[in-house]
Amino acid sequence: MNLHNLRKTYILSVLALGAALSASAQSETTQGGTPLVSAPGPGLVGTNYSELSFGYQNQGGSPGELRDYEFLSNAAVYREGIWGGDANFQYDHLTGGGDGYSNRRDRGMFGLTGYMTQSWGKPFVTADAGYAWQRAGNISERSFAYELQGGVEFQVLPALSLSPFLEYDAEPRLHNLLPATANFPDHVLDYGVKATYRLTRQWSLSATALLDQHSGRDFGVRAGVDYRF
Repeated sequence: MNLHNLRKTYILSVLALGAALSASAQSETTQGGTPLVSAPGPGLVGTNYSELSFGYQNQGGSPGELRDYEFLSNAAVYREGIWGGDANFQYDHLTGGGDGYSNRRDRGMFGLTGYMTQSWGKPFVTADAGYAWQRAGNISERSFAYELQGGVEFQVLPALSLSPFLEYDAEPRLHNLLPATANFPDHVLDYGVKATYRLTRQWSLSATALLDQHSGRDFGVRAGVDYRF
């Protein structure tokens, strides 16, 4: 089995674990056959929090390694029954070197998340839009940017949640319709899973593993710290 298949098997195993544990939790949180809405747990969807995180991406081409520094702030702005909505702001700084160049991309976006609270988890959809600017191969470029994400947040242990997700993000005009001057993809589809472990009422740690569609060698990891307010 090659490394790509091992990574894919790992992520699928995590998703299966989340589904199995959430099904078990569902059977324990029913009364008279009627599902009960789950109590607040370690998950982040539907809460007020800020997150600082660092991501590492290994990929084919040049640069072969990317480092991503991200700040995210989320606010719960709507809740009616099982339905809810969040608003967020995110800023990230992506860097990578190759072929004698030091490349960077910055991006700021605002977005909204809609979700539904169930006894077995919280399915959610997020849409973000904003602006990106980069300098790659000594060429500066700018573009509008957007990101779409969908997933489900499962509480699998009292202090642990898992969120499998699909995510598509794009900066359509960063390369001005010309070949890229560096391997900073202007669109990418990622699939992965994020784990959040609650340390205290305010503080949590998070870890994310993901793959993208561009190459079997492309994989990423991210670690973060979260503060709820």
